[in-house]
Amino acid sequence: MEDQEILRLLNSRHSGFNEHCGIRFLAASPGRVTAGCSLGPQHLNPMGYAHGGMIATLMDVAAGGTSLFAHGHYRPSVTQSADIHYLRPVSGERMLAEGVCLKAGRRSAVVRVELRAEGSDALCAAGEFELCYLDI
Repeated sequence: MEDQEILRLLNSRHSGFNEHCGIRFLAASPGRVTAGCSLGPQHLNPMGYAHGGMIATLMDVAAGGTSLFAHGHYRPSVTQSADIHYLRPVSGERMLAEGVCLKAGRRSAVVRVELRAEGSDALCAAGEFELCYLDI
């Protein structure tokens, strides 16, 4: 499957929650996805940084998108577990989460996700997600 087709399919899937949070997929290929979110006041904690829940949400969406096409074709999945490390506050106008599939098996996938503020190389959060395939 072509990268542009994967990206189109990811963004065309109806997800009211992703839309509510302002999350979009920006790049995609089998086993690798980048998702982004503009940071508005509704995404911030009282100190003015991205809320930890919003960071976790964006990372989870990136992990899910990564697992969906890790086999080169669509396989529905849900997050089974997540281990997130918050490394530094996220500020700026936008944050990006990149998911990379470490292993996609018959029943599950393991995805590493790194989150940064757009335009910065500084790692703000990192995590590993295990996703269970639903078509088994």
